Amino acid sequence: MSGELKDIAHYGPALCVKFSETYPQYTFVAMGPFMQVYNYKTGELINRARVFSANKVHGFNFSKDGAMCVLYGSKSIAFCKTQDLLTREDFSKDEKMFAEWITDAAFSFTGEQVYILTCYNLVVVTDLEGNIQARRNLKNERSILYSGSIKVLSEERVLINAGTVFGGVLIWDLLKQEKIHNLTGHEGSIFYVVVSNNGKYVASCSDDRSIRLWDMESGKQLSIGWGHTARIWNLKFFNNDSQLISVSEDCTCRIWDVVAESGATSLVMKNIYETHLIKNVWGVDVNETEALAVTSGNDGRVKLIDLKQTSRVGDEVRSFNITNLPSNSPLSIEKGEIFKGFYWFNFGLVAITSLGNILKFTEATGTWEILMRDERLVSYSLTHGISTASGNVALFANNKCDLLLLNFSKDGQTIKSKNSLHLDNLSKSCNTMITAYQDEYCLVTVESPNPRDKFAVLQLNVDTLEIVHEFNFAKPDNFVSSCLAVYQQYLIVGGRFGAVAIFDMRNTDADAYVMRQLCPGDTTTSIEYIEERGADILLSVTNRDGFYNFTKVNLDKLASREGIAHEIIHSNKVMKGFLEGAFYNESGEYITYGFKSSLFYMYNEKNCYEIASEVCGGAHRQWKLCDLGDGQGYMLVYIKAAELYMRKIYTAAFPETLESGLHGREIRDISIMPERLPWQYSPENGYLFVTGSEDTTVRLGKYSPETGAVVNYWMERRHVSGLQRLRFISDSLVVSCSAREELFLWTVNTEFQSNPYMHIRQTLPTQSTHPDLRIMDFDVLFNAAGTGDFALATVYSDSSIKVWWYSNASNGFIELWSNRYQTCCILNTSFVVLQGRIFLLIAATDGYLSLYDISREVDILHATEDTRTVRFVNEAFGAIASTSGPAFTLRVHKSGIKTMDVARTKAGAATVRVVTGGDDNAISLTQFNCSASGELSGTVCSMVSDAASSTVTSTQLLPGATQVLSTSVDQRVRLWDITPDNQLSLRASKYTTNADTGCCDIVQTENSHHSLLIAGVGLSVWKC
Repeated sequence: MSGELKDIAHYGPALCVKFSETYPQYTFVAMGPFMQVYNYKTGELINRARVFSANKVHGFNFSKDGAMCVLYGSKSIAFCKTQDLLTREDFSKDEKMFAEWITDAAFSFTGEQVYILTCYNLVVVTDLEGNIQARRNLKNERSILYSGSIKVLSEERVLINAGTVFGGVLIWDLLKQEKIHNLTGHEGSIFYVVVSNNGKYVASCSDDRSIRLWDMESGKQLSIGWGHTARIWNLKFFNNDSQLISVSEDCTCRIWDVVAESGATSLVMKNIYETHLIKNVWGVDVNETEALAVTSGNDGRVKLIDLKQTSRVGDEVRSFNITNLPSNSPLSIEKGEIFKGFYWFNFGLVAITSLGNILKFTEATGTWEILMRDERLVSYSLTHGISTASGNVALFANNKCDLLLLNFSKDGQTIKSKNSLHLDNLSKSCNTMITAYQDEYCLVTVESPNPRDKFAVLQLNVDTLEIVHEFNFAKPDNFVSSCLAVYQQYLIVGGRFGAVAIFDMRNTDADAYVMRQLCPGDTTTSIEYIEERGADILLSVTNRDGFYNFTKVNLDKLASREGIAHEIIHSNKVMKGFLEGAFYNESGEYITYGFKSSLFYMYNEKNCYEIASEVCGGAHRQWKLCDLGDGQGYMLVYIKAAELYMRKIYTAAFPETLESGLHGREIRDISIMPERLPWQYSPENGYLFVTGSEDTTVRLGKYSPETGAVVNYWMERRHVSGLQRLRFISDSLVVSCSAREELFLWTVNTEFQSNPYMHIRQTLPTQSTHPDLRIMDFDVLFNAAGTGDFALATVYSDSSIKVWWYSNASNGFIELWSNRYQTCCILNTSFVVLQGRIFLLIAATDGYLSLYDISREVDILHATEDTRTVRFVNEAFGAIASTSGPAFTLRVHKSGIKTMDVARTKAGAATVRVVTGGDDNAISLTQFNCSASGELSGTVCSMVSDAASSTVTSTQLLPGATQVLSTSVDQRVRLWDITPDNQLSLRASKYTTNADTGCCDIVQTENSHHSLLIAGVGLSVWKC
């Protein structure tokens, strides 16, 4: 029997983050009541130390020599040696309490004292043990502060920068206790105030979304910085006070230049970085030595930002005008000649002009030269390329079936081979593409706009560029090619309208296998082979309208053409913009790229952050993204305003995140896959789990119950409203529901090594064309025949109840039965089998538990000995619109029943126990009985009316149904024993740092231990 509750790890809002000059390789992060220390160069978590027993760490500061650290949060404060933060696990015994809310704390210039600023603009001076030595305040001033900071400039000058709730900024001298300035101009509360290191400037931010720069000497407002689209939470001067960094509720981090010229000083926005998800970046700091910023936010992410992303190496950005290209000899560029295409190789760029001139840029020398001229390529041409071990091949093509192929040496100094081709069997060409094939070949495809023409494929030797084989395939109806991939003898071609065609090069007479509408939307923009598993291969397919999926193709079925050979195992949509391609990088992270208006972006889809962006004019410009090779990064080449730009996007020199974070908003529900996955995916020997959030997303991840390590894999964006419930209903199926009558059945696939995948298998039909109801809860009973069919019960916010049958064979839901309880919202539901009869139990906002006799009205469902399965008698039937009331009702709570869990009954059982928690702060244990004649009765066996000091949000029966775990809004996790006489007895209670604690799930591990996931605004891993 479990008795002790122990927290293993926590992931939640990170309120403060700092670098240390004394420990230059470390980043210190305040997350919940913990201080977490990371080596930012490797991403390794060095130590996790509990600072406070309950309160969150809101901020911390180091002494001037870096030896000491003061940490504060709410009314709590602690002092410790910085070295101890690297090794000790618990400082909570050193926690000291103050009578007022602490807004900042800082060491004196000598480090012998600590100044503590409270919310009433009072500074308490203490020694390093926390003993109060003095109290200082601004005479005749007792403002209520929303924020504040302490700036220690010298032994004689300490400035208190107080941001009031009424929009004023009070600057006063601590030692003299004299007011220096009352800075007014903001509208709304002041969220942060900071003084520059030289004491020359003051910067403040407020509810009005502006940053204001003030002159310390005169108190004059120098400049207003506009740009953030939401409240600004934090500011910091850096780079000799010539720059300012800000973070905001809009999830961005912005760099501002403090520009002083012509007698005026202004704030000029220099850079914008999208760093966090959904809402609120709280903390920021800058490592000036490394030109590295770090932010922390409400999503629990700790994000590193390279402030020299476009200048660290020195060759990141280059631009050229065709009329003035650097060269060793004059270039014959005519007036009006422009770039028409290009491709980047390791040695440099090969380009073609509108007059058919082939140019080469050699990166080593920084010079251009004209290689040749091809009159066939004047005006219109397409340019592609590939790099293989055998050479670097550039392909140029026009719309008259003419091709020019050049094979360059590794250093690009010589053209090893050249081939000029014309395809006589095509009347015209509209698209030409190239891809590497095996080790020494490449495949070139040429498509004609004439649907009667063949789809021509040339197999060439890369070294000699001689044609080895020519294939001519019948083109599928209504198919226009757009991208290309190859696997073994199969040529995989993407096309318009989400179509993908697979051609067998061993059988050119066979029709292509066509997969249509793989993604909603228009053109397929990229296809990537991912991996092979037995007879299955996995493909990544992207669509310009922002959709991507992973498609499994069975090669046996593909060869025999027996049935459908493909299956989508993962699908999703990018957050915004057009999607041009995607791939797995060397770290196994799925990277997408495309355009948001005129902005090119690269995005880490696994961890949900932007890698790089470039203003380049948009997707309709000429552009190419090429691999730099050897894991160095990528080269973006594009034309903008008649200039050719080369932007190198290097692989980050530092880990881009120290913590990936979870949701940016409250987690509404969480569910753990019952089966442990010992070796598949990181972390090892862990469990897959899913979370559903108020931010409308569903996340799939994996965690280790031993270490608490959590790895995110996907964030699904298919729901359009906040999640209500989600749950694993088997080892491969998940159901999630939300508002707008959304209920999705997801399939979770763990066949492949690259990642687990999830895909919406089916959606539940809605009651109307404009659905506005919330599906509050659901439950399932599987078909005992093992066909994958199941009965599904759903309850709605308007008191509706429905029972459905899901057919696995036809992949569809059929409505069996519907009813209406009353006029209140139904919050919970569960199937219950008693005396061989199927009942549906519901819990509503009126505090009643009610049982409906499903067996009486739905005679095609029959209970089995396994009380979590049913038998389905497949006879002709129609949906039953029942008007009968509940078979039995029982008042349990005084108000809404927020949570409910039902003990699994045994075959032929006559009783069932139900644990509930409500808005009345109570937990109850209720028992229902069914006699042999079918008569129902119920009793509240145990009612703990003061089980919590606020709403009970979750009750979970532990395996064996002898203990109950409860969570509540008061952030207490409680473990209850169920005594033999059916009474609830409190066994353990522990505080969780998760605000809005709303859900939990439990899985039994080895040795009868239990692993717990507790979620709210954050996620905690516990055990008991």
